[in-house]
Amino acid sequence: MKNILLIAGILFVLSACDTKQTIIDTGISNPYFDGTMMEYLRSDNYNWELTVEMIEHAGLTDLFEGTVDSLPTITFFAPPSYSILRFLWESQEKGDPNSYYKKVNDIPVNLCREFILKHVVKGKHLKESIKFRNMSYYINAAEQDGGTHLTCLNGNRITAYLERESYAGVADAGAIKMHLFSWTADSYVPLASPDIQPTNGVVHALNYGYDFGNI
Repeated sequence: MKNILLIAGILFVLSACDTKQTIIDTGISNPYFDGTMMEYLRSDNYNWELTVEMIEHAGLTDLFEGTVDSLPTITFFAPPSYSILRFLWESQEKGDPNSYYKKVNDIPVNLCREFILKHVVKGKHLKESIKFRNMSYYINAAEQDGGTHLTCLNGNRITAYLERESYAGVADAGAIKMHLFSWTADSYVPLASPDIQPTNGVVHALNYGYDFGNI
């Protein structure tokens, strides 16, 4: 928690408006993690300390350990600790006694559960399985026939899609990036590092600038 507090202010300034696919340093070059999703998140306090606290407080540890029979594998669009910390700070700034949270355990369990399930999709959806956006249209255009439509466990709808970036001024010659759009929130969701693969699914890490819950 101390590490989060020491650098969160700097990250807030640098990343609050950043929607690019900035890499989160997980310390893992191999995308595969030899353990459950819960074990992966617990292994990296720097990025996931408050995320883990929220999962535990919501009573969803079994889901992330892969022990729910109907959900043996899941896709987690993982909100980093810094997004959750910023959410806590903003709740205090509002001064509303009904939504004033100094720590994760101050958040009502049902609300905590709702927040986490907004980021979880049944099954394992890797970047390679996601469809490209039809570049003739914006992702939220009625004519758009690309992308992969997903419904999270809380009922919110998102579209994941791929785009190939330009390179040295040449269109479609660069890296393939994965992006997210939330139909429920009517906003783009900043993605950082996709395809972290524990034994029971896949983690797509969201950007530090992600507005927690806006998915």
